[in-house]
Formats: sequence, C-alpha cells, structure tokens
Amino acid sequence: MSVVYTVSDKCRGCYACVRECPCKAIKVENSLAEVMSELCVSCGTCVRVCAPRAKLIESDIGIVQNLLATNSNVIAVLSSSFPAALPEIRPGQFASALKKLGFSEVVEDAFGSELVSREYKRLLQQKSDKPIFSSNCPAIVSYIEKFYPQFVDYLAPIVSPMIAMGRLIKQAYNPKAKVVFIGPCAAKKAESRDENVAGVIDAVITFPEIKEMLAANNINPDLEEDGKFSGPKPDTGRLFAIAGAFLKLTGFADDIQHNRIINANGRDHVINLLPEIAKGNVNVRFINYFFCNGCIDGPAIDNNLSIFHRREVIAKYAESDSHPEQTKADLQKYSNIDLKREFKDRDVALPMPQNSEIEEILGEIGKSNRVDRFNCGACGYRTCWELATAVARNQAEITMCWPYLLSELKETQEGLIRSEKLSSLGKLAASIAHEVNNPLSGVLVYTQLLNKKISADEFNKDTALNYLGKMESELTRSTKLVRNLLDFARQSPPTLKETDINDVIKQSLELVVAQVKQNDIKVIREFSQTLPSLMADPDQLKQVCINLILNSIQAMPNGGTLSLYTGVEKGQIKVEVRDTGCGIPAENMNKVFTPFFTTKKEVKGVGLGLAVSYGIVQRHRGTISVKSKEGEGTSFSLYLPMRNAEKN
Repeated sequence: MSVVYTVSDKCRGCYACVRECPCKAIKVENSLAEVMSELCVSCGTCVRVCAPRAKLIESDIGIVQNLLATNSNVIAVLSSSFPAALPEIRPGQFASALKKLGFSEVVEDAFGSELVSREYKRLLQQKSDKPIFSSNCPAIVSYIEKFYPQFVDYLAPIVSPMIAMGRLIKQAYNPKAKVVFIGPCAAKKAESRDENVAGVIDAVITFPEIKEMLAANNINPDLEEDGKFSGPKPDTGRLFAIAGAFLKLTGFADDIQHNRIINANGRDHVINLLPEIAKGNVNVRFINYFFCNGCIDGPAIDNNLSIFHRREVIAKYAESDSHPEQTKADLQKYSNIDLKREFKDRDVALPMPQNSEIEEILGEIGKSNRVDRFNCGACGYRTCWELATAVARNQAEITMCWPYLLSELKETQEGLIRSEKLSSLGKLAASIAHEVNNPLSGVLVYTQLLNKKISADEFNKDTALNYLGKMESELTRSTKLVRNLLDFARQSPPTLKETDINDVIKQSLELVVAQVKQNDIKVIREFSQTLPSLMADPDQLKQVCINLILNSIQAMPNGGTLSLYTGVEKGQIKVEVRDTGCGIPAENMNKVFTPFFTTKKEVKGVGLGLAVSYGIVQRHRGTISVKSKEGEGTSFSLYLPMRNAEKN
C-alpha cells in the first residue's frame, strides 16, 4: 500500500500530479486523481507539486505517540539532512527538544552512512562484469523493482544508512530499544515496511510531523539548551544528504571522460538514464542514484532555503563537530553489523492496448488526424497518444483533454443558448397571445352584446355609449401593448444629442407628480450640479426614467421615500432610483428584465416597461442593474458613458 494518498475533497483536477509523476501512478476517475499504490514508488513528487495539498504523506504520529507512551527506550534516528530541514535551531537544541518529547536517546544516521560507504568501497574494488547501482534511495529501489526488474541484480546488495542504523541499534547498541527514524522522505516509510529489511525501524516520521508533535506538546526548540547526541560518532558521513557526497564518502568521483562512474541525482536523470542503459547506449561501472537532488531536497523539507543554502548548512555542521578518530574506532566496534539485503522483481508492466483501440479513443476526442494532436500537455501526459493509452488502461478520462473539453463545453453552451432562446420565444409568444387576447375578447363580448341589443330592438343610447367606452378602453390597452412591443422589437437607435440627465429626470418626475402625491411619497433629489456632458436620446431616457419611477411608486402604495441620485462613478454618469417599498423576492431577481414578467396586477402593467428600459440603456452603451431586499426596498442603477467616452 502506498504511503502517499489523496484527500478527495481537496483535489481540484489540475492534473499537476499526473504531469509530474515519473511512474504515471495517478489514476483519474470522476475527475479525482487517486494514487495507484501498485505503481507508486513513494517518491513524494505529487506531494511536492500539489498546491491544494490534496496529496499527503501518511502520518506515523499516532504510532510514535504510542511507542513513547508504552516504552522507556525509544531512540530517535535523525537523517543527515536534519540541519538543512531545521536551520533556525541548533542541532543540540533539537536533540534536547526530542528528549523532552520522550525519546530516550537521539542518534545520527550519518554513522549509518559511514558503515554503508565502507561496504561500497569493498564492493567496488571487486571485479564485476555488470554495473552496480547504489541502493541507498528507497524510491530508486522501488522504481527499479517495479519498472526495470531486469536491473534488480545490478542493485548493490547493501542496506541504506537508515536500515544500517536500525540494525546497529537492534543488534548491538540497545536490542530492547524501539527505533524511530526522522527524515525528509516519504519513501523511507515504505522502506521500513519492506519485507527484505523490515523489523529494525519501528516508525518513520517526517520533519513536518515531528514539528507538529513538538508544537502539540508546547515544546519550542529555540528555547532549549544544547543537548548531546548518543551513539557512534559520524564524521564525513554527515555530508551524505548532499547530492554527490556519497561518491566522496566512497573515495570515488564522477568519471566524466569515460562515463564509467555516474552521479545521477534527480527524477529526470533517473527516468532518462535507465532506458539508455536498457538499450545499451550507456556502458557504466557504478551509478550513484537518488530520486531527489540529494536528501536535502526531500519532499518533506518544508522551508524555502535553496539547495545551495542547504548544502552550506550541512557542510558547516559537518565541519563544526568532526571526530575522525572516534569515528574510526566506532567503525571498528560495529564492523560485524549485517549490512546485506536482497531485492525483488515486482514487475508492474501494464498491458499495451492495441493501436486500433488507441486510435478509436483519439477519434472520440476529435484527434483522428495527426494535425489535431496538439500534445499541449494540459491533461498531464506528454502526448495525446499517451493520454489515449492511459484511457484505454482505465487510468485516465477523455475529459482530461482540455481542447476536447472546451469543444464539448462550447457545444453544450450553444445547445443551452438555443434551448433558452426557444423557451424564451415560446414564453414570449404565449404572453403576447394572452395579453392581446384579453382586451380583444372584451371588445368581442361588448360587440356581441351591442348587436344583441340592437337586434332585439332594445337599443339604448346610454347603454351603447357605455359599451363603446369599454370597447375603446380595451382597444386603447391593446394599442399601448402593441406600441410597447414595437418599441421592444424595433430597438430603434437613439438620436443622440447633448443631454442634461438632471433635466430628463426632472421632466420625468413632473409627469408622475399626481401619483407621487396620491401615494403620499416623499421625494429626495440628490443631483450633482457638476455632471459632464452626456450624449443621449432624451426622449428614450425619459421613457426609462418614467418606467423606473413608476415602478418605485407602485411598490409604495402606502407611502414611502423615493430617492433620485445622479453623479459620476467608475468614469461614467450614474443615475440611481431608490425606493423604500415592498422589495423584490430573491427568486424573482433574475427575471426583472424579462419581457412580460410582472408581479403587478393587470391594471398596473404587463411586464414590458423594464424590458424596454433595458434595451434602451444597452443601445446607449450603458448598463442597468438592480439591488433589492424584500420588505426594505429596491434600487435601480444606470451607468451611461460620458461625452468624451462616447467619442472614443
């Protein structure tokens, strides 16, 4: 099982993990990027690149807390990268803080590097007809076991420094102790559980985890006195965390001239070098492999120091406390520690889909032609062919293809627009039929009544005039409706001329003064006297203002306050009409400018005033918006371009 996992509710479908994973161990299903444990090598690359922190390293804090609570001998083994991971505190302070947390002793795995380096010297001095790959990095070991099992025999049969220290403690130093490794690596957690080396490391926690534990126990390392480390003393082994330092420890160096000794640090070097060796293009004697750029570049180092700064920190620490003679004596003392290990073929080669199946998937996402295969990489795969291959293996989804998704979204959007247009047209036709039919039906009824009266010789002048008056009223209503429809449909361009918006509002207000008085409404005028020129059609703007003012009046049947405001805002002339009326229900806010939508009774309107006003404002290159709270009132805001803006 992988020690890296996905927090599903944090995954945003950005595919950064897919793009960066060297093993393509990420499966996308229902837009969720999950880690495939059978392919994962726990390198932590996905953790490093996941901005939403949806990829996390499994925590062993609970295990460590239990060990500390139930055992008096729990030894902390510190990765040689610890000074670079915790540059703000002195090594001695960190040792004191760990002991305060409950660890009985604190030792450095740098001595494990001394032991392992000596074994590599012996191994490399032997004659061999096959290359030797270093096995210090558990992510490298897992990568070769899973993806290049033909190279398993090339791995040096030597444990890593962490396992070396675990065995040293369990075999000779303190067999009764529990051992907790603290480091920068996710793969170390997986290594501690590997059946070939299991049993010597009881738990592995990262630097962020140990910081969390210290903080939870109110332990501030900055305030601690310098303590001492226990166990055997390392010397140059403290440099192990730096990329390339292992070659120095073994007494070898990069063989640039003959390419026989290679220092391959970093994911790209690993995934590019192994295929070359498999093809026979590189003839090498020894490769020092690390998935990161040294352990100081581990995925669980959570500071912003550059690699070069971290190297400097490690180098200074190694120089500050060097005891070569003591190291030599300790190496002799622990020379009988078993440092051998074996490796296993864990081949996870996935079946390759047929080309015809891949081509079919490419056709499904609109990439039948090679010219359409942009290889943009947005899906996380280098090429469209790789994506289609992953889809065929059920590791990916076709919706990961960004150009395909855009095309689908555009088609869906156009379909929705067509559907909405048809729906709106149907509603408009039904509304027109209803609104025109009502008055015409009234006219028909009175015509029939009048005809009946005349036929029955019951003609009465007053009755006839009454009927004709009602017919005239209904026909007038129809005429007004048709005129409003024509205004709405024609969208005649405004006849622009220099206009004073304050005068337009005043003239509009004069036309409805009777309704204002009748409804006992107080009018507040907040007109700016320094407004710039406005190029507009005053008659059309007057129609807008009258519609808005009438709406406000009708929203305050029992009185209230009508506020009229003009000014300049955001480089435009602003007109605001506010009332303290009944307000608009939230569910109706998106319908206020829809033709024939109205909550008024029939005698007060048919729902075209705001729709017409909206069209007029748009034709003036302006905008109109509404804010409302039910029971408190409504505010309509118009923004119109100034004269200089109109010229531009």
